[in-house]
Amino acid sequence: MRAQWIKAVTPLSLNIPKKQWIKSASGAFIGVLSCMLCGHFLFGSQITLSLAAPIGASAILLFVTPATPLAHPWSLLAGNLLAACIGLLCALYIDEPALRAAVAVGLAIVSMLALRCLHPPSCALALTVALSASLHELGFALLIPIIGQSLLLLGIALVFNNLSGSAYPRVAPPPQENLYNTADPLPISRTGFNEDDLDQALSGFGTYLDIRREDLEALLRLTEQHSFKRRTGHLTAASIMSRDLRTGHPEMPIEEAWIRLKEHRLKALPIVDQHRRLVGIITLVDLLKYFELDAPISRFHRLRYLRNKRLKHIMTTPVISVHFDTSLIELVTLLSDRGLHYIPVIDQHRQLAGIITQTDLIAALYRGGLAGT
Repeated sequence: MRAQWIKAVTPLSLNIPKKQWIKSASGAFIGVLSCMLCGHFLFGSQITLSLAAPIGASAILLFVTPATPLAHPWSLLAGNLLAACIGLLCALYIDEPALRAAVAVGLAIVSMLALRCLHPPSCALALTVALSASLHELGFALLIPIIGQSLLLLGIALVFNNLSGSAYPRVAPPPQENLYNTADPLPISRTGFNEDDLDQALSGFGTYLDIRREDLEALLRLTEQHSFKRRTGHLTAASIMSRDLRTGHPEMPIEEAWIRLKEHRLKALPIVDQHRRLVGIITLVDLLKYFELDAPISRFHRLRYLRNKRLKHIMTTPVISVHFDTSLIELVTLLSDRGLHYIPVIDQHRQLAGIITQTDLIAALYRGGLAGT
C-alpha cells in the first residue's frame, strides 16, 4: 500500500516531445506579450496587470495542450465571460471576502460544466474579479477588456498552432466512406470496440478525462494496432507476397491483357514500364467496361473487344503500393477499409517486386494466429 501511494504521487509522464517545449513556450511568449501590450495601450496598466494571471494560465492550455477540451475556443471565450459575470455578481452581493471567493469559484465551476465550457483559468478570473476592488468597481464594463484579451489570445493561438503544425481547434476526421454503399460498418470497425462501448466505458469511468472523445477512440485503436503489430511483427509484405508475377505494359492492347488474365486465372494485372517500374494496374472489372456485346442476348464468351484501346488509356494510376517491410497491420487496413483487393509491392527503385491479394492476407492472418497460440 505504501509503495502504491508513493507511485501515485510521483511525477506522471506528459508524453510531450522536447521539440514541443520550445514551440509551446514561444507561442505562450507571443500570446502573453501581445495581450499585455495591447491591454496596456487600450485599457491601462492597472486593469491589464490585474488580468495577467488568468491570461498566463490560459496560454499554457492553448499552446501546450491545444487538443484538450479545456483549451477549446468555446471553453476559453464562454468560460471567461461566464466567470467574469459571476465574479462581478458575487462582488456586488456578498460582503465577506472569504465567502465571496469561495462562492465565485464554486458557481463558476458548476456553470462552466453546465455549459460545457470548463476552462480552469476562468476560475482564477472569477476569483480575481470578485476580490479586486479596482476591477469590480468597473461593473460590467470590465467585460470589454476580458473579452478583448480572450479574443486576442485565441487569435494568436489559432495562427501560431496551425502554422507550427498543431491543428487548433482539432477537427474530427470525417467517417471513412463505405466503398460498397451499404449500411455495414467498415471491416476493421466490426471487430473490437464500437462507439457504444466507448460511451459506456466513459460513463462508468467515474471521473473526468481531459481528452476529446475522438482522440481517445483514435488512441485506443492505435493501441490495438500496436498490440497486433507486436504479436505479428515477423510478418511483413515481403514474407507473404506473390513473386512470380504476370504483368502488362502501357502499350499492350486490352484484348491481350484479357487473354493473359484468363490464361492465368488472374483478376488484376500490374502495369510496368521498360525499367519494370510500376506505373499502373488493371483489373478484370476495368476491362469489362471496354467490351461491347454482339447482340443484347450474347453470352459472356461472345464479348467483342473495342479496338485501338491500350492499357495506358484505362489503367488505374497512381497505384497504392507498399514496400517490403510494410507490416501486416498496415496491409489489413489497406485490404479491408480502403476497399483494395490487390496491393503491389515495390522496392526502393519503385520496381515491381511482388503483389499481395486478400487470399495472401487471409493465409498470413491464419499463420500469425497459429504462431500466437
